Amino acid sequence: MPGSTSDQSLTGAKVIEANVAFYLQIAEKYDHYETYLFDPVLQLSLEDDLDKIGSYFVSLGRTPSCLECGGGTGNLTLKMCARGWAVTVVDVSEKMLGLLQEKARAQGHSPTLLHGPIERFLRTTSGPYDLVAFSSVLHHLYSYLSVVESAAKLLRPGGIFYSNYDPLAPKSPFWARAFDSFDTAIAKVLFDPKDVLPGIFRRLRKLSSRRDPEFGRAVVSAGDLAEFYARTGVDDRQILQILQANGFSVVEHQRFATGRTNFTRSLNKRLRLLESFKMIARRSPEETEALVASLP
Repeated sequence: MPGSTSDQSLTGAKVIEANVAFYLQIAEKYDHYETYLFDPVLQLSLEDDLDKIGSYFVSLGRTPSCLECGGGTGNLTLKMCARGWAVTVVDVSEKMLGLLQEKARAQGHSPTLLHGPIERFLRTTSGPYDLVAFSSVLHHLYSYLSVVESAAKLLRPGGIFYSNYDPLAPKSPFWARAFDSFDTAIAKVLFDPKDVLPGIFRRLRKLSSRRDPEFGRAVVSAGDLAEFYARTGVDDRQILQILQANGFSVVEHQRFATGRTNFTRSLNKRLRLLESFKMIARRSPEETEALVASLP
């Protein structure tokens, strides 16, 4: 990673631009390719998570205010809306927000949709929120730890931080990369057959391309930057440290084997080559209120 703040800001801006381009390319097929959006087991797990989070809202006596960072086409957003929660969604992709808006209208929901980089929104808003959520988003953000810290500060006393479906750093990078290629190939054949040959050509170009020193990898398409930490992983331990330093306690922290198909996910449950994590953490009402009372 570049050392100076200005270098990091410039690199981060390029990653944001890559995400805009990437989702412009894949938005229309997104819901049919990303397994966690339609797999019944993963969908039920997400509903269970929201039920657990909702149990902390029962005593609020008002509608919980929720912020989803990177709402995509609405996998999490629509489930929160269905529970009657007030939801604000921030996403860098105007195309994805458009698809989300169509779904929300069809289901009779009206979340607040904001177009722009998550990083900028979190720097310029004061909140507060009862829930800040990320669903398969953190690995797209160049400075995800800064984003987590900013998000944590926007939560009310007793508020919930929720993150799910972000990859962890692999324990065996070589074998993880090999399994990921195998997993991707099967998923392409099953869910996106038109991209099989283009995908092979992209892979060959990447293998023959020089490593870009700014990004630490060969860059041949927007996806190489958009999913910035997809291969190297997100550090859940550092996220946990940030949350605990801001007065959060862990409700649930789980690491789980992943795969884009039922077959590869089942196989990976034995191999544990690719893992993601989910985290539910709650800000302490007592500690936060004490901090507010101590301010001049």
